[in-house]
Amino acid sequence: MCNDRFFYVDTFRSILLEKISLSSIKNEVKESNRAFFNMLMMTGFRNLSFIKEEVLPVFVKKRIPKKQDILEYILYLGAVEILFLDTAVYAVINSYVEVAKKKNDKFGANFVNAVLRNIARNKDAILKNRKTSYFGKQFLELLKTDYTKEEIDEMQKFANIEPMLDLTYKPNKEPSFENAVKLWTGSYRLPSSTKVSSLSGFNEGDFWVQDSSSSMAVKAIGKELKNLKILDLCAAPGGKTAQLLSYGANVLAIDVSIERLEVLKENIKRLKLEKNLETKCQDATEFESNEKFDIILVDAPCSATGTFRRHPEIIHTKNLTDVKKMANLQKRILNRAKLFLHKDSLLVYATCSLSKEEGEKQIYKFLENNKDFVIKPIKIKGAEKSVTKEGFLRILPQHLEDYNGTDGFFVACLQRKN
Repeated sequence: MCNDRFFYVDTFRSILLEKISLSSIKNEVKESNRAFFNMLMMTGFRNLSFIKEEVLPVFVKKRIPKKQDILEYILYLGAVEILFLDTAVYAVINSYVEVAKKKNDKFGANFVNAVLRNIARNKDAILKNRKTSYFGKQFLELLKTDYTKEEIDEMQKFANIEPMLDLTYKPNKEPSFENAVKLWTGSYRLPSSTKVSSLSGFNEGDFWVQDSSSSMAVKAIGKELKNLKILDLCAAPGGKTAQLLSYGANVLAIDVSIERLEVLKENIKRLKLEKNLETKCQDATEFESNEKFDIILVDAPCSATGTFRRHPEIIHTKNLTDVKKMANLQKRILNRAKLFLHKDSLLVYATCSLSKEEGEKQIYKFLENNKDFVIKPIKIKGAEKSVTKEGFLRILPQHLEDYNGTDGFFVACLQRKN
């Protein structure tokens, strides 16, 4: 157990300091430990602001020196296990004391022992008096540039809720099991504990996993897609590609990552939709083609701030600098994509970012510099709360409040003038 805690502490620290994603590390964990590792990390990131701002200041009177900062991360995870998980307290304390002894020294071990024992003794009072937000300070600053306090407070309600499982079905297909709830987005929602591969229709390729918000980019197009030539930029892992193919489109899917593109092809093969698919590994900013397309979908790389429910490390690692960096890349992709459209064709732009710098403001700037494009207002039944006055789709987690929330998402449809 103690050896595992060494890895957990190092991983938690690396994610926060190096801004790497939790999902990129999961495969490094022994299969027998993955369930606990995932629970510990997810709970740790969701409650980090609380532990950092309310719990540790009460029990740690002096600032921990930077050269001994490993003690801080040991205390973070130790507190998480004591306050939120079912691990026996004595086992938690002993394990993290041993980590402190090896990572620091005897003083560090005694320090960790004293702090964690105090937290354990005061567990009920600590949880009863909780006040702080779930979002980290830099994440809050990022959101404050675009949203009111009330809107941000509403978003935070979903920061500690385990996201449910959303499925997108092929047209004319639907689930045969009773516990699936149909959302206004057209997705079917199931408990997060559902084993996807055991569901009826999986082997037949009737459906795929896709957050309900993400599915709206293709639905926002609002026209018949059969036999249309569509360019899907930054396509992997292929949820939107599958939607386009299921509606009968001929799709060229582009992605910069050969590994992710292989995943896309495997997914499409399971769905038996590969007939009208062509793939190409290429940087979207350098895309070349002699063809023009009826529709181009830019599934733009972004800060991914809208996915904080399922990737809670984001609320402690993303900031305005990350947003600006991604906005510059998105601008370059849009300016490349526009070159390959017929007149009167559609340019669809989508991101899973909450930042308007990567959404509304990005599109305003594009329209200022490209007078031959206009906004095509999005009209989707049931999405009235999410459609802006300009005709964009801006989905916030609270827009599916009655169904445990959804990812934040933005979609704009731009028509090239005839």
